[in-house]
Amino acid sequence: HLLTPTTHLLTPTTHLLTPTTHLLTPTTHLLTPTTPLLTPTTPPAYLVLPILYLVQTEKCLPSYLQSNDVLGNGSLGFDVMVLSYKEACDNPPLRHVHYFLNSNTTWTTGRNLLFEAAMNRNKNYLYYVFMDGDIVLIDLKNSNPWRKFEAFLRSVEPAIAAVDLVQDNNFLKMVRDVHRDRQCSREEEDYISCVWFDAIFNAFHYNAVHRILPYDSTYDKLSWYASQMAVIARSEVLFRGQVVLHTQVVGENREHRQYPKSLEFSHKMFETWLSGLVEKHVPPNHVQCANVYVNLWKTMEGLHGWNSSSMCLPPPPPHDIIEPGLYACA
Repeated sequence: HLLTPTTHLLTPTTHLLTPTTHLLTPTTHLLTPTTPLLTPTTPPAYLVLPILYLVQTEKCLPSYLQSNDVLGNGSLGFDVMVLSYKEACDNPPLRHVHYFLNSNTTWTTGRNLLFEAAMNRNKNYLYYVFMDGDIVLIDLKNSNPWRKFEAFLRSVEPAIAAVDLVQDNNFLKMVRDVHRDRQCSREEEDYISCVWFDAIFNAFHYNAVHRILPYDSTYDKLSWYASQMAVIARSEVLFRGQVVLHTQVVGENREHRQYPKSLEFSHKMFETWLSGLVEKHVPPNHVQCANVYVNLWKTMEGLHGWNSSSMCLPPPPPHDIIEPGLYACA
């Protein structure tokens, strides 16, 4: 079963059971977050619903994540769920932080445990933010990056939002170079459309999360990158033009562990995932739409989609309708 992992996070050589959920299964799952019922007198969801942070860490949240400036102050409109994958946290828990232990997980299956626990919560959230416990957020304009990102989620409401990593060869700079070279530069904006995004810090809107997750752990034994490639493929097909990268908040990954990480294998699987998703979700009579995705893999360089038409799409307007295929033919 997908949510019964048998591989320890730090022991990538052990065997992993074949999961029962595959990327190309129907995109609607039983674990579907409840859409809030709004009346004309109810404030919009983006003003009232909290955000849920979902974190994987060895034992307890690192001390900097527990600070009031980061995740330590629950009065700021968020809750936190933590999967401890090595030892149970024995610190007195903060009121808005919930811990649980499972020491037999991969990165992928650990995130799926968090996903299942989040969907089973009797509480509505605006965003589900999946993150690794070793990430540090940095605001390029020197304000609080956590509050800035939360304010961005509430003011814009993209389907999916991510941050650049400072050690990823300055990926954000490369995106801007592509925009400038193709005359679609929007350097002054706080967010831009993207195809590829790192898994370390991803926010999924409540209308998108159950269509993208759970993660596909089929190939964990070969590469832990593969499950994120599957998320990228599904995000591009279902929410093309509504996946954004913040241009002012970036992340830094300060710890690096050993695990299966074959990029070559992930690249090979991406084309298979993408074509299967196009066949499933793009009507066959929409040749133009299908060609957008068929050509995506052929034009991708290092999975970043430099030459893809998706890279030049304008970012979604604030509070846009979050609906699969809304910009499929754009």
